Formats: sequence, structure tokens, C-alpha cells
Amino acid sequence: MTKTSDIFEVADKVTCPPDQVFKNQDFEFLLTTGGHLVEDDAQYLDFMNLLKKIGETRFFVKENIGATRTNRKLPFEATFSVNSDLKEFDAKIREFDEHFGMMISHWFIHGQSKKWGIYIAEFPTINIIGCTGELADSFRNVFKIEGNGYEQESQLLLNELKLIKDPKERNRFFQNYKI
Repeated sequence: MTKTSDIFEVADKVTCPPDQVFKNQDFEFLLTTGGHLVEDDAQYLDFMNLLKKIGETRFFVKENIGATRTNRKLPFEATFSVNSDLKEFDAKIREFDEHFGMMISHWFIHGQSKKWGIYIAEFPTINIIGCTGELADSFRNVFKIEGNGYEQESQLLLNELKLIKDPKERNRFFQNYKI
């Protein structure tokens, strides 16, 4: 079984953007609006259909505990069938965070394949999809991403990344995610 640490940099220290969270530096990186995995029921269904098409039977969600402000020692983890719906997904997340979206949390999303992963970042508020080139167009279609998504998300990114005082740190985000 693929573990979160097979796809993402999971360490004792905090690893989150602007640092590179994906192990596979050859992935294509696509950016989309963050805050939730998907925008609506239809997009969740499209995502489930994509996962089925690439041979997944389930996918995993794991909190990046190092990037979350908490006293907890263990991250929230959940497994979802590719036959699940958005209502089921949201209900499971609400078991952990009853005010879903009010806690500052970062999330690793992945399947059984090592060919893709999604990182849901609280800062900047963006989802970063890492995937092999053969899957990139499929993810673009599901998440309605043009190119690598930067043009669509540039205003948000520039506004949020201004909060990082050191320009070298800001530039590291762009270098790590090939923007």
C-alpha cells in the first residue's frame, strides 16, 4: 500500500509551502483554488471518475500535523472509496473539524498509485496537484485548470505571498512548483 510518505515530504520538521511538499520533482504541478478539495458535488464526481479511470479504488486524506497549530500528536486520517460522494467526504472531515474550514489545517491527499497527490495548503490558500505528465490533462479537466493554474490564481498568490517578508522565500515557492 502506498503511504503518504511515499508521495510527500513527511518529516518531524514542518514541511509546507513555500517548501516543496512532493518527493517526485518530476511531477507537473498544477494550482487551483484552495480551502476544500473540490468546488461542488459535480467536481467531486468528476474527481471520483478520474480516480476510477486511473485504477484507484480508494483515496486517503492525512493532516499535515506539523503545519497545524495543535497540541495533538497524531494527525487526522481518513480513507474514502472512489464510490463516495461529497456529502460523505464532508461528513467525515466534520467529525474532525466540526466547523470545517475554521481550523488552520494542511492536508495530504493521495491514492494507491504514486503517480499523483494533492496538497491542500492553508497558506497560501491553494491546492497543489502533483502528478505525472500522463495524468496532467485529466487533472486539468477535473479542476478546470488552464496551463499550470498560475494565471488563474496569480492575484491570490501574490496577495498572500506578500506576507512572506523575505523575497527569497517567496521565490522559493515559484521555483519549487515550477511557476
